[in-house]
Amino acid sequence: MSKRKINISVESIMVILLMIVFAISISVLIYQGSQTYKTILRDKELAENNRIALSYINMKIKQNDTKDAIYLDRFMPFSQDVLVISHHGLEKGLVTYIFFYENALWECYTDGTLDLTISSKIIDIKGQLNFTKDDLKGQIITTLSKDIDDVNPTRMYATLRAH
Repeated sequence: MSKRKINISVESIMVILLMIVFAISISVLIYQGSQTYKTILRDKELAENNRIALSYINMKIKQNDTKDAIYLDRFMPFSQDVLVISHHGLEKGLVTYIFFYENALWECYTDGTLDLTISSKIIDIKGQLNFTKDDLKGQIITTLSKDIDDVNPTRMYATLRAH
């Protein structure tokens, strides 16, 4: 082979290798971009679900804020407090139980005690949701933690007008 043909062959191989490296680089960038997009989308969906859950609880408390109508109680098989709302007016005698169970916010609307079989799942929540009550300030405090060791959980304070 002549020296000129060898140079052209080497140049052609180098161009092909350069194009392969370029194609691999573009593929990696596209893959990383799609993974980043999925992560951002998942985080936004979690934040939206948490906002919906806290907004739902806040609205239920505001709708039924009468004297001694809203309190916390414990029921089996739950290890944390359950928000109990006793209704008034046309719904007198009916009770709404709002609780966190199996990574979701649940509601049980009944004239009896809390029953999982008639409860409805409101929304999935990633993390842990707890209810506490500050009797001095008349507040129901809803705490939404990402995990057990969350040092900066989201808290919603609902001050009861009739406490």
